[in-house]
Amino acid sequence: MNEHEYTGHLHIHSTYSDGSATVPEIAADAAKAGLDFITITDHNTLEGLDRGLEGWHEGVLVLFGTEINLRKNHYIAFGVRNTVPQNEEDPQQVIDAVNGLGGFGYLAHPVEKGNPAFLQGRFYPWDKWDAVRYTGLEIWNFGSLWRYAYRSKLQAFFWYFVDPYRGARYPDPRGLAIWDSLSSERPLVAFAGSDAHGIKLRFGPFKLKIFPYDFLFRTLNTHILLEEKLHTGVERAREQVFGALRTGRFFIGSDYLGRTRGFRFTAVSNENRASMGQEISLSPSAGLRVVSPSRWGLIRIFKNGRLLHESRRQEIYYNVTEPGTYRVEVHRRTLLGKLLPWIYSNPIYIR
Repeated sequence: MNEHEYTGHLHIHSTYSDGSATVPEIAADAAKAGLDFITITDHNTLEGLDRGLEGWHEGVLVLFGTEINLRKNHYIAFGVRNTVPQNEEDPQQVIDAVNGLGGFGYLAHPVEKGNPAFLQGRFYPWDKWDAVRYTGLEIWNFGSLWRYAYRSKLQAFFWYFVDPYRGARYPDPRGLAIWDSLSSERPLVAFAGSDAHGIKLRFGPFKLKIFPYDFLFRTLNTHILLEEKLHTGVERAREQVFGALRTGRFFIGSDYLGRTRGFRFTAVSNENRASMGQEISLSPSAGLRVVSPSRWGLIRIFKNGRLLHESRRQEIYYNVTEPGTYRVEVHRRTLLGKLLPWIYSNPIYIR
């Protein structure tokens, strides 16, 4: 199986909604960060797409989705060329409308929690867990986690300069648990995003930009795997990227801890082989192969959300004897000796 890896960043806002930078400016920051693609997901608009900005900018492929709804039940839609009406009380209508247009989507920051120190206590959770036919969910949102971590603006301001990576330390455990539970029943994609806005603050005559785009583009990234090289033609490249995002042919890399390029998670059974997001039949020869980008990582294999195996080796092979939904985490040790989440795979389904 020939796999070409490309690094991108999802969940980004521009000046077409509530971001602080234009699409070309964001693309320039993505190029500085070494990304291959980005997806702009402005709130309830596809204006960047309508203005013809989809395509290659400074060597970075810029694609567009949209984050639908405002007060709650935010839904990130990809693969649509027209806006979809909001419906916060019945987001199933949004999901079905996106699917009807040939698109797909993810629940955005579904387990977000409120903090009275920010946004006047407003937060934007998902509260319709009986919804169906969505592709995946955001298990790790940098902005949501960072806002919830501090009890006052003064505390947050101090720690921004001391430890700006707080939002990239750990995913929300409740989001992980929900993903594991749901993905044991049906294929379900997980992704991470920064929710990048490039926030600008003013203190009298002084201006401050916190969490600039190029900083966030070095944190929680999406590494897609393609069977062919990313095409130079925009339409074909869009199909390739959205195809990987739709099926879960990618892994989440917390790249500020170290480059995650080169991680691989595959399954073999008889003469067949599967990658993330794919299904394979159980056989006596079935097994999982995991390759970590670093010998300093701890590989963890999960089945239906339950930890099965741990290894400090850089490459492992694990025999599979039962059907289930299998995924991998890699944790990396910091200079202070603490293990932190580094890589999250999407599942392989062994039936």
